[in-house]
Amino acid sequence: MEQQFFAYKEYLRSAYKSLEQPDFSFVKRVFNARPYEPLIRKMRDYAAIEECTHSEDDVCFSYFLKGRTNLWKLDLSLVGPFAIFVRLRSRIAEEDFLYPGKVNLADFETKIINMLNQYNIRLLTSLDLSIEVPIGLYSSAKEKPRLYNALFSDSEKLPWEN
Repeated sequence: MEQQFFAYKEYLRSAYKSLEQPDFSFVKRVFNARPYEPLIRKMRDYAAIEECTHSEDDVCFSYFLKGRTNLWKLDLSLVGPFAIFVRLRSRIAEEDFLYPGKVNLADFETKIINMLNQYNIRLLTSLDLSIEVPIGLYSSAKEKPRLYNALFSDSEKLPWEN
């Protein structure tokens, strides 16, 4: 588990300054800088995109991507070049998370994944998101915080547990 966490440790320390007492001052700075705007502009050529960033516990930009008959959600972390791309359904399951090499990707999903790769943004799997992270967050403090909590949203549950 420590080895899995190690790949993300420097990004977390750089953003939060301390894992024991995280400093969230980076959030406003990164939100104002809008580092993913060139990527989002490019994606607008292929999908209707609506920003849905809203929660105080989030440390990511969130977008709905609308295709002809489907809806996806894309979260882009403020902590580092990481993303979650998920097929939206009435109840999200672990298999709804999309990443390079996943079988049964639609052409649209492959196009979005390739764009993220071009911008050096790593799509995370449900296994990645479940990695325990020794960080002192608020909402997830009762349980062991996971990489999802540190990179995207300090919620009590992982997205597929709701």
